[in-house]
Amino acid sequence: MSAVPPFCSRVVDLLEAIRRQGGTWTTHRVLATHQRNGHSAPKRATARRDLDLLTRAGYLNRHCEPGRDFFTLSESKGGAR
Repeated sequence: MSAVPPFCSRVVDLLEAIRRQGGTWTTHRVLATHQRNGHSAPKRATARRDLDLLTRAGYLNRHCEPGRDFFTLSESKGGAR
């Protein structure tokens, strides 16, 4: 696995899950992943911040469709080609 910037453990665990599972990621999926990983993150705002942080760091791409935003792993950071 490539080096990960100094994120908190919740975000590191999320990035590992995204790399492992792939696919599209929404705040709902992030919150479910945080819960499975034992992290307390009950608010959508937390999930949004985590996704935005990974996007700014170049790990995710944001996709906007009418009524729905979602994220996918960036190809430059190990996503599907």
